[in-house]
Amino acid sequence: MVDAAIVVGYLGILVAVGLRGGHLVKNAADFTAADKRYGTAVMVATLSASFIGGGYSSGNAAAAYENGIGTALTLFGFGIGMVLTGKYLVPGVARFPHARTVGDILGTAYGRGARVMGGVFSYVCCAGVVGAQMGSIGLVFHSLFGISPRVGTLIGCGVVLLYTTFGGLQSVITADILQFVLLAVGMPLLLVLSVCRAGGAGAMLERVPDELLSPLNGMTGWGFVSLFFSMMCGEALAPPYMQRLLIGKSPAQTAKGTIISGLFSLPFFLVTAGIGLAARALAVTDNPAAAMPDLIAAILPTGLRGVMMAAMVSVILSAADGFLNGAAVSLTCDTILTLRPRLSDRRQLWLLRGINLATGLLAMLLSFVVPHVFSVLLLAYSFWSPAVLVPLAAALLGVRADGRTFRRSVCVGCAVCLLWNVAWHQPLGIDGCLPGILANLVTFACGVRRLARYRHTQLQIKG
Repeated sequence: MVDAAIVVGYLGILVAVGLRGGHLVKNAADFTAADKRYGTAVMVATLSASFIGGGYSSGNAAAAYENGIGTALTLFGFGIGMVLTGKYLVPGVARFPHARTVGDILGTAYGRGARVMGGVFSYVCCAGVVGAQMGSIGLVFHSLFGISPRVGTLIGCGVVLLYTTFGGLQSVITADILQFVLLAVGMPLLLVLSVCRAGGAGAMLERVPDELLSPLNGMTGWGFVSLFFSMMCGEALAPPYMQRLLIGKSPAQTAKGTIISGLFSLPFFLVTAGIGLAARALAVTDNPAAAMPDLIAAILPTGLRGVMMAAMVSVILSAADGFLNGAAVSLTCDTILTLRPRLSDRRQLWLLRGINLATGLLAMLLSFVVPHVFSVLLLAYSFWSPAVLVPLAAALLGVRADGRTFRRSVCVGCAVCLLWNVAWHQPLGIDGCLPGILANLVTFACGVRRLARYRHTQLQIKG
């Protein structure tokens, strides 16, 4: 009862944050936190809390329990991608001082149609990721409290919907700071206590099958490389991250926060993988998906168990809230308002809240249909990085292109990704995300070259 009370109290705090934020949100700009007042420390907390969700925590622990450390090492691609983003792409935010979303950048760089398309792709990506987090929270509540996974999903979804729908991005960022503290302390503490219970690191590793310590266990070399780059590019410049990059006080502080967040992710991925191996060594469960929550329930005393339960719930909710808000803001501001620019500010706010609510319910249904967290994440990536990553990065780097180049590269990238995964069944074990990105890049580069030649010809004619 004590442990349950701690978790309920934590969830109550999140709801209170949302209700308080709702009183502060008076218009659409408040909902999207467009006042650019967040510094480096907040950037580190909110970025880290946003990407470390179910897939990168309990999902990574489950993968380590079942297949070994290979997945954790491929996740290093994400952390390295974050560092590279902070160093080379974030400075380009200064080129778009009034942008709030991915669509704002794409619209400025490639025209009205690109902004509309950017909103649609952003929405699909975010809804998919939220679906993955909702599936994770259902499993967490099932393992921790013995309730049905679907009932757990309903509880988690309800809490997230309350504070994101009422408070918008301001409440999400406040919740992210609290969630970051819990996950940054709670996950390493769980690993340390697990290793101690096993009799030390050496004793723990002796109980783990040798093949689980091989990076390529169950994967080809090409499959490992493709998954590494899929993780590096899959969520790169995803809508919730771009929202945060656009609300920082300055590009310099935002870049610093992004780099620190990327570096923080590397040991965190090892910690969550270690938790999965500890669950295997201690034989706390025979279900990989329940490795982390069952380990918490098995080895921790009352009270501390409740705090760790709250930390695990926090990890899941921290990613769900950012992507849920990103879905609502992208579809509303980039797609609907571009097509219906005369909507009043009051209607915009109601639209943001309505889409936030509807998307959360849609994501919950998706989690019931596709139960595997990593499958949902990779599905979401297939609608993002092969389509939008290349032209968005090019815009931040100052590369000049037109709307036709954008549309062609998006269509080619998506087509190659879908053909590779669906029609050709992933040759060499390579996921279609990487071939799709490469096809998009080649198409985009050809378009840039075509446009440069055209401009050169026009100058010669005028000369």
